Amino acid sequence: MLASVQHSAQSIARALGNPDPTAAQLAVIEAPMRPLLVVAGAGSGKTETMASRVVWLVANGYVEPDQVLGLTFTRKAATELAERIARRLRRLRHVGIWTPAHEQDGAEVLGGTPTVSTYHSYAGRLVREHALRLGVEPESRLLSEAAAWQFAAEVVERHDGPMDDVPYAASTVISAVVDLAGEMAEHLLAPGDLAMLIDHFEAMVSGLPKGDSKARDLPRVVAETMKALKARRQVLPLVDAYLQLKRSRDALDFSDQMALAATLAQRFPDIGAMERQRFRAVLLDEFQDTSEAQLVLLRHLFVAVGEPVPVTAVGDPNQSIYGWRGASATTLTRFPREFADAGGDAHVLPLST
Repeated sequence: MLASVQHSAQSIARALGNPDPTAAQLAVIEAPMRPLLVVAGAGSGKTETMASRVVWLVANGYVEPDQVLGLTFTRKAATELAERIARRLRRLRHVGIWTPAHEQDGAEVLGGTPTVSTYHSYAGRLVREHALRLGVEPESRLLSEAAAWQFAAEVVERHDGPMDDVPYAASTVISAVVDLAGEMAEHLLAPGDLAMLIDHFEAMVSGLPKGDSKARDLPRVVAETMKALKARRQVLPLVDAYLQLKRSRDALDFSDQMALAATLAQRFPDIGAMERQRFRAVLLDEFQDTSEAQLVLLRHLFVAVGEPVPVTAVGDPNQSIYGWRGASATTLTRFPREFADAGGDAHVLPLST
């Protein structure tokens, strides 16, 4: 049963010596415990609002601090959000609005503070705890960008297959192997999946009628696309060898880690049940930069029939910067449907000033 609201966001701000929240911030901070998408423009105070949301939930007894999970993309942003929440909770306790649970019943609360980390750190924790269920060594070596490049270089140097459609220097091919492997992982695709897609596209283009044009060849843009796809098709065996080499040496990169975490969440529902028991409120920062793998991971962990966790996602479609590795601002438009609960699609609120 949810606690009744005893402290408004405005009264909490004044007690902590902070400015009153704006009307838009107030709507977000005091939103019901349901899935929520906050479309926040640059400079709209989203970090302030997210921290205030956590403090409001704790002050009114909806959650304990250690039941809150916050995810963002950079360690700097995670540290800033964690420190801001911690300062306010200490102040909240000092002014007498909130008393930690262990001071009420004598039982020490686990951690006692929210968990705020990067998306990849969170995925890494799930992999360490559950990777053996997929036959993956949980303490696999996490590759740096330089180490991943060296693995790919080893694969390229010993490759003896056809490369007629790949007119690039070895260094370019090595980078292509690393980049393509990362993009595929973020889309939860295997080399065979991409090979089938390329073959299907080539067959479809080849089967198009020539029309009334006197031109003998394909239009230039189509011809260039086909040329690029042929090169990518010949690089796929190298990508497959690169993936096999990493597996043989118990090595993972960040994209592998995220794909593994998503696969674990898909295949083993009990992992989601454990995470939903641990966390009762989830905040997702920069949601416009999440990839397909991250979306799948979060949806399978926190959306469940009968026991969903209210997820608050914050994002700005005009600030998506990770399109090169599978992110798309369309994840914002998908969020209300993907994270719907028994009450329907997630609510959407603006935060623009």
